[in-house]
Amino acid sequence: MIFRLKFYLYIGVIALLSACNTNQNSKTTEFTGGNKVVRIADVTIPSTIFPHRLTNSIEAIIAGQIHDGLVKTNPKDLKVEPGLAERWEISPNGKSVTFYLRKGVLFQDIGPLKGKNDEVTSKDVKFTFELLCTDRPGNVQFATVCKDRLVGANEYYKASSEGKKTELKGFKIIDDYTFSFDLLSPARVFIEILASPVAAIVSEDAYKVDKENVTVGCGPFIFDTKSSNKTHYALYKNPNYWAKDKEGNALPYIDSLIVDIVSSTEDALVKFKQGIYQFIGTVPGSQLKEIVETNIAEFKTSPPKYILDQRPEMVNSYYVFNINKAPANNIKVRQAISYAIDRNKIIEHALFGQAYGPGIYGVTPPTFDYYNIKQIKGYNLDIEKAKKLLAEAGYPNGKGFPELQLIVNSGNTRNNTVAAEIQKQLKTNLNINITFESLPNAEKFNLQIKGKGDMFRDAWVADFPSPETFLSVFYGGYVSKDTAHLAFPNTIKYINTEFDKNYEKGRNAIDRDSSAMYFLKAEQILMDEAPVLSLWYESNCRLISSTLHNFYTNPIRYFDFTRVKIDESKQDK
Repeated sequence: MIFRLKFYLYIGVIALLSACNTNQNSKTTEFTGGNKVVRIADVTIPSTIFPHRLTNSIEAIIAGQIHDGLVKTNPKDLKVEPGLAERWEISPNGKSVTFYLRKGVLFQDIGPLKGKNDEVTSKDVKFTFELLCTDRPGNVQFATVCKDRLVGANEYYKASSEGKKTELKGFKIIDDYTFSFDLLSPARVFIEILASPVAAIVSEDAYKVDKENVTVGCGPFIFDTKSSNKTHYALYKNPNYWAKDKEGNALPYIDSLIVDIVSSTEDALVKFKQGIYQFIGTVPGSQLKEIVETNIAEFKTSPPKYILDQRPEMVNSYYVFNINKAPANNIKVRQAISYAIDRNKIIEHALFGQAYGPGIYGVTPPTFDYYNIKQIKGYNLDIEKAKKLLAEAGYPNGKGFPELQLIVNSGNTRNNTVAAEIQKQLKTNLNINITFESLPNAEKFNLQIKGKGDMFRDAWVADFPSPETFLSVFYGGYVSKDTAHLAFPNTIKYINTEFDKNYEKGRNAIDRDSSAMYFLKAEQILMDEAPVLSLWYESNCRLISSTLHNFYTNPIRYFDFTRVKIDESKQDK
């Protein structure tokens, strides 16, 4: 652990200073003939790239390059910046915001919009938010963006579910380039949410043709439908993109971006070393020490060949229980399991030290200076208390306890390694048995929302920089008793009225300190009831080719390739 901390402090300094050579063996000319190509890898197969259906980070990364929202996140410091809207004004009471669109911004000249020269106007914004407020299969982002935030959103959603038409009262068009939102909660948080790809502006004309298969956006890159497939996403430069740099040069700088879905993090690492990829988001923990030891000389060169980057993330890794099925519907069973896990041993043996810290407090990671998670009483290892709780639940020394089924997502071998370690610990500490199965993320997600299984591996990457995004996963205000109704992100359909009350007060508070007070109360309730088994707070390790310039990693895994440059002098010819 001492080695890990010292090393990353050193590498963090190098990462700020570096730019150097790496091999680029994969050339692509399938788009516009340009050779400024960035290629990255991930292990999760996207189920969709339509904004309202996004449920994981790689889907958001791809969608975020194709689509633009009213505002953007600066990937360097996570500040909100103008996007399609060149400016906005917030009312004195903080609950109304008026946006002013840029003039002359065009949707991409492809597919159903080919040759139409279709400009982005207020009507497209109106259509987008009406669509977000419509009850339809696949709309998983209503709760994130609009529910209980935008005036009239709940009523619009209910009317749509009943096949009725109504007005979205909180949205008003002023002219073709000006419109306003009336809000129930502070505009500050709403604007942060608008920077997420899930709130990107959608073309009504394109949607009418392709529905949720639409890939036309107004972002910096165009989706190449001919060259792409489920494991290969090819994007090329949008020649009509609205943004320019300070010198007036058209953005983006690169010609194309390729996202490959590989079988494992180990496969991604091999191909990164070969120069095929310029960025991989996860270095296998089992190989981290070897990478450091064999390449320490290169890390020390000025500049180094590539950058090993690790920092705390706004990400928590955890398991959720199927609280609607025995035996995990018993609170004492969940508490017993939570006390029986040695999280430090998981970090040491299964993650090889690659974590910010054990998840012994709550679900919110320790990345907010105004939100002290140490005030939350969570679960540290206490075997005697775990045994006592299990006995009180009716299973003394594990006698009669049914075998639990744990489902994890495939692609990252550490998911299996962690599951095996937890399997061992629960057998040793509580004499209970679990089995685990590794499935593609889409299959795991489908079983999870249908409640078929006992425990599920999960993680949450912040949609926006606030504790609210982590607690929203367990908010019951939109959960239906209808088991066929999807309740994303609350896939386990956890409901606690006191949790919901405090969550709502925190969401609607006028300042961050007030929000923190209520969110801390909500999170303590969540920990007391233990529907979630918090495991560790992420500190992911990434490899970045130092041929990339203006490429920034950040705690919410938000990547913007609009201003990324390639040092062409360092590439193989």
